Amino acid sequence: MALVLMGVVYAMAVPAIGRARIGAAVHNSRHIVVSSISLARATALRFGRLTVLRLDASEDRLWIEADTSVSGGAVDTIGFYSFAGELATDLQSNRSSLCFNGRGIGTTSTACPQAGALIVVSLGGEADSVWVTALGRVFDR
Repeated sequence: MALVLMGVVYAMAVPAIGRARIGAAVHNSRHIVVSSISLARATALRFGRLTVLRLDASEDRLWIEADTSVSGGAVDTIGFYSFAGELATDLQSNRSSLCFNGRGIGTTSTACPQAGALIVVSLGGEADSVWVTALGRVFDR
């Protein structure tokens, strides 16, 4: 009888653990998006130059491009993150890039024809979103 009860408890615990893992992966992915936006803004402020947050929804990844050289002209990649590879989550966005000017404010440019974005991370049936205003303010709920 105890083995049957243990089996029932085990069978009920596995789906709960799976749901908790999915929830944690989505939560962590949203946190990475918000942190990456903050890093892009901080990088723009630090170097006083246009910084671009790239959002590649087809490959579920993001990264930051910024000119971090003293004299200008050399673009570096900062903070590359693969959602599919690290947390197995999907990344979706209505923009492929977000730009921040040298004052850390959202802006448009040839790299970013439109400002602001809706970014969604999901796994299974669970999803969470991050809204970014045209000026670069983040609303993550």
